[in-house]
Amino acid sequence: MLGGQSGGGSNFNVVPQECWFTIDRRINPEENLDKEKARLLGVLEECRQDGIPLEWDVLQEGSSAACPEDEALGESLARSVQAVTGAAPCFEMCPGLLETRFCVAEGIPAYAYGPGLLSVAHGPNEYVDLQRVIDCAAIYALTAIYLLKP
Repeated sequence: MLGGQSGGGSNFNVVPQECWFTIDRRINPEENLDKEKARLLGVLEECRQDGIPLEWDVLQEGSSAACPEDEALGESLARSVQAVTGAAPCFEMCPGLLETRFCVAEGIPAYAYGPGLLSVAHGPNEYVDLQRVIDCAAIYALTAIYLLKP
């Protein structure tokens, strides 16, 4: 769980009549979305059965996906990153709900790679360094060349 938001009440010295909260539960590739969703909703349902008046809405959901690093695309991408940046790449899970999951569901290897930093992504001070954009374009081109070479 990544946390979420919560709130309630109208002032610091007033007992709130109601409160609200969000749950952000990310599914790992080895987990089953339906099973984990049922488990989480089961906890909420138990609270409701214990007399706590609860209502909930699912705002977004999606299965996760992963590809092994040793796929041709993964090896080409890693080789390109090393060639352009001089640094060995690190494959890691992205906490976002990415479109790569649709490709993986069809048996097509897919990875997310770009010039941005996860540490500032989608935040108030998000930025992308121009040199990283240039490097990323070179990495994409080189990856395509490695994949298309006979």
